[in-house]
Formats: sequence, C-alpha cells, structure tokens
Amino acid sequence: MKTIACNSIRRQDGAILIISLVILIAITLLTVSSMRSSNIGLRMAQNEESRVAAAQGAQALADAIVSDPQTTPVIGGSGFTICTPGESACNRYDLPVSNSVIAYEISTGDLTARVQRMGPIFRPPPRVVESSIDKFASASFEVTATYDRADESLGRQRIVEGVLVLVPTL
Repeated sequence: MKTIACNSIRRQDGAILIISLVILIAITLLTVSSMRSSNIGLRMAQNEESRVAAAQGAQALADAIVSDPQTTPVIGGSGFTICTPGESACNRYDLPVSNSVIAYEISTGDLTARVQRMGPIFRPPPRVVESSIDKFASASFEVTATYDRADESLGRQRIVEGVLVLVPTL
C-alpha cells in the first residue's frame, strides 16, 4: 500500500509545477494589461489638461484684446491688420497687451494674436444695439488668438471672436 501512494505522488510532481506556471503567467498578463490601461488613462488625462490649458491661454489673450479699446483702433480700411510679433502679413506689429503674464507669453512666442478690420469702413450698427442709430456708425473686427506649445506637447488652440465698435458720427 505504501508503494502505491508513493508512485501517485511522484507522478503529480510535474503537473503541480506546470499548473503553477500557467497561473503565474495569467497573473502576469493581467498585471501588464492593467498597467497599460492605466498608462493610457494617464495620457488621456494629460492630453485633456493640455487642451484645456491651451484653450484658457488663447481665451485669456482674446479677452485681454477685446477689453482694451486701444487694440481695436478704427483706422485703415477693410483688411487692415494689427498683430503681435511672430504673425505674418500684418500692417502693424504693435498690438498692445497690458497684462504682464500674457505679454511674457507673447514674447516667448507661445501666444500670438491678430486683429483684422472686417467689412466696409463704416456701416450702421445692427438694430439689436439699443442706441441712437443715427448718431453712430460701427466698425467690425475679427480677433484671432492662438496658443501654441505643441512642440512641448502642451497643446495648441486658436480662438476667433468678433468685435463691433460703435463710432460716433458727426
């Protein structure tokens, strides 16, 4: 009887080793898969953060331009363009920005902007503007702000806004 018990134990020694190796391989595959999944999730979160930061940077520049009347001077005709340094095909390259943080980003080339005069030189303001229409004309502008740090994997965003400036008529 003792001989039979020993023979059955000897025959199962290799089977336990193979089963434990298969279980270890399965656990290793699950671990590697979950690590890859978490890395993909981390990259997605970083990309979303870069996209939002780029959009906020471009919007901050556009807001700074729209809030300052000096950036939309009613000069030149249709197509007259004032830009920040780094833009091309502009009439002037002295777009004023009073915010020091935004001015620094412009100097490093991360932010650029252009303000372009649109449409006819002067036209009546739209009827939705509640004012004395006969005493004002309007000039329209297109403000384009671009945040670009894509070479550093920090995002790129362009925002275009319209601005209507009321000009008193004499």
